[in-house]
Amino acid sequence: GFYHSLFLKTDGSLWGMGSNAFGELGTGDTTARHSPVQIVNGGVTRFSAGGHDHSLFIKDDGSLWALGRNDHGQLGDGTTINRHLPVKVVDSGVVSVVGGGLHSAFIKNDGSLWAMGKNDEGQVGAGDWVGHVAPTKIEDSGVAKVSTLYDHTLFIKNDGSLWGVGENLFGQLGQGHNSNRNSPVQILASGVKEVSSGGGQTLVVKTDGTLWVTGKNDF
Repeated sequence: GFYHSLFLKTDGSLWGMGSNAFGELGTGDTTARHSPVQIVNGGVTRFSAGGHDHSLFIKDDGSLWALGRNDHGQLGDGTTINRHLPVKVVDSGVVSVVGGGLHSAFIKNDGSLWAMGKNDEGQVGAGDWVGHVAPTKIEDSGVAKVSTLYDHTLFIKNDGSLWGVGENLFGQLGQGHNSNRNSPVQILASGVKEVSSGGGQTLVVKTDGTLWVTGKNDF
């Protein structure tokens, strides 16, 4: 994350350290930790440290849990209340999750894509510019991978196409302009294997092993 770190042990326990100003370490308080503390004692399969002070994890029953900063509804629990202990967001079926700056996104086992949180740049992808405090479905099916860091969200479909939504100030959505998008737009039609979103840029690896980039390049 931006000010905290998470790691998963082979026994399925989730640990964290660093800033805890919003309860993102799950200790029940807001005291920073300079050495690892256990957040969950087992059963965790995947996790993500959000860019600004929230944490997300999936348990082996497919449930999605979240904790930490929630002022924009990025935890998806239907509120804007910060959580110092994990709260369950989705009961089952979640296979992948990523935390953005102040929003979050996840994929379910039916290939559907969901998002919640801050949406002033359209990064939730719901076709509007207002925040969403509960998970909102963006794609019905066919989504294989999702990536987000700050204010744009990227995803790969099963057909190898790459799509993006949200901030496009630096051209990170690869559309040839810098207008933000609140609904997904296609960036590449096929052949995409991996994608990673940076703080204003997009990096893509294609199935032929070539690397492609678009977006912010001031450094």
